[in-house]
Amino acid sequence: MIKSVLILFIFCFLSYLPFSRTPDYFDSVTTPALIETKNGKVQAVFQEAGKQYQVVLDPSSYQSKIGTRIEIRYELSAPQQAKINQAIGYWLEPKELLGAVCILIVLLIAAYATTHRPDAASLKEQIEFKKEDTGKYV
Repeated sequence: MIKSVLILFIFCFLSYLPFSRTPDYFDSVTTPALIETKNGKVQAVFQEAGKQYQVVLDPSSYQSKIGTRIEIRYELSAPQQAKINQAIGYWLEPKELLGAVCILIVLLIAAYATTHRPDAASLKEQIEFKKEDTGKYV
């Protein structure tokens, strides 16, 4: 039962990911952006339709990468909501992972509670169960 819960959870979580991203995975485009510092902030700067847009970055992670390019994902209708196209930050967000782990724990507890130490009467019934002989196609 626990294996079934794990497989079901992983399948549901991986199915949920592409449809829940902002910017939308299927309707978005990617472009390279230059990492710069402006006003003491580390930003990834890119252009869309002649306008310049910025994505604020974590200084501790990107301070050493100033002057390099990274891939940005954004929707053409809302380029101001761009995100870095990477696993943590676009595909996996910390709050989302925490919620998913909590749901998984609840499901595992429920699976364990339903399969661990069955009632004596139901255990006896399962042991004594014999499949009835039926015809091959009945």
